[in-house]
Amino acid sequence: MTRMPPRTNVAGGRVAASRGVAFSASPVLQVAMPAWRSRVVLFVLFMAFFALAARALWLQGMSTDFLQKQGASRYARTLELPATRGKITDRNGQVLASSVPVKAIWAIPDDVQEAPKDKLRDLAKLLDMSDAELRKKLDSDRNFVYLKRQVEQDTADKIVKLGIAGIETRKEYKRFYPEGEVMAHVVGFTNVEDAGQDGMELGSQKTLAGVTGSRRV
Repeated sequence: MTRMPPRTNVAGGRVAASRGVAFSASPVLQVAMPAWRSRVVLFVLFMAFFALAARALWLQGMSTDFLQKQGASRYARTLELPATRGKITDRNGQVLASSVPVKAIWAIPDDVQEAPKDKLRDLAKLLDMSDAELRKKLDSDRNFVYLKRQVEQDTADKIVKLGIAGIETRKEYKRFYPEGEVMAHVVGFTNVEDAGQDGMELGSQKTLAGVTGSRRV
């Protein structure tokens, strides 16, 4: 069997056999690095790691209360729990004014934005407002917004059944006057916050109002 001669390159009339150069013989690798430089690099890396570990330990162990307060201030909300306003009766015990339970409908705008459009239309209809009016209320940068106050209980139940994330209800009271306009000039009336504005409702405000509570959520 005949063996083929090795290939050669011809350049400028000279024939030179290709030769390999050992990787370890590269002049770049033969440059000596001072020992102190490697020690400095290791020291800097060690100090950076130590600083990160110390910072993590301080945040987890020493600043727990501070971080919890900061988190709560961003997401926690305080809801008022209104007291039931007292009744007004005549000398015979006939009720002239009393409070009936109703609901306030409120929302977390960021959570409601993802709700289906058909459910938002149903919500607007139950709240007796247009789609544009509802959207305007929800286009808020606040994390709590009232949609409607003093909503009847049966309407509030229908709103809850829609199952829209971010829509909540809060118990409140609406003033009811059995005698209507007959005693209005004497009994007076209240506003949406159930505070007296005229007549006996205003004159006996401190006695009738009670003490409002609160709940943090």
